[in-house]
Amino acid sequence: MEKKFFSYASILMGFLLLFCSCQQKPYPIFFLSEADSADGTSAKFILMYNGHPYTRMPLITHENIESYHSFMSMQDGSYGVVFTLKDEWRNRLYQMTQNRQGTLILPVVNSLAFQPLRVDGPITDGKLVIWNGLNGYDLKQIARDIRPENPEMEKKRFKTKNPRPLPKITPSTKNERKDHTGRTIGEIFSSGS
Repeated sequence: MEKKFFSYASILMGFLLLFCSCQQKPYPIFFLSEADSADGTSAKFILMYNGHPYTRMPLITHENIESYHSFMSMQDGSYGVVFTLKDEWRNRLYQMTQNRQGTLILPVVNSLAFQPLRVDGPITDGKLVIWNGLNGYDLKQIARDIRPENPEMEKKRFKTKNPRPLPKITPSTKNERKDHTGRTIGEIFSSGS
């Protein structure tokens, strides 16, 4: 009887582990690095944004960020954000930016892409910036996953509703990019900034 119970419990635990490991939660905040080329690369590894291919595997996610602070953009009155990485991830960012100068890093917040950052040298301070395009709703969503450096100031900027209209997703096969096997390469939507 004890062996049967242990067997059933083991099988149940195996199914639970398999089910949980297959469910990947989307990252609310992440940075993608530019891919070398979309040609000859499987669609499951590439995303497109404004004609540039980016790897689907994030370079940095919200889990690697220690804190943030926002600022008012002089360009359009929206907000920008400076993200400070955890110590153990600063070296990874430094190595990547040292080895991939001239490429782009694409910031994505709540599935919307923002202005890509051009790597013009190694990043030594462990900070990544979104220069503009964020609103108070975005800042509130960011604060759910990342600690604000000045919580009182950030709370004054929060909005409970998203003023940005949702992007219209219309199926279009006219200009779809496809990989060498014929699978469609996914697109990332713009923030509208």
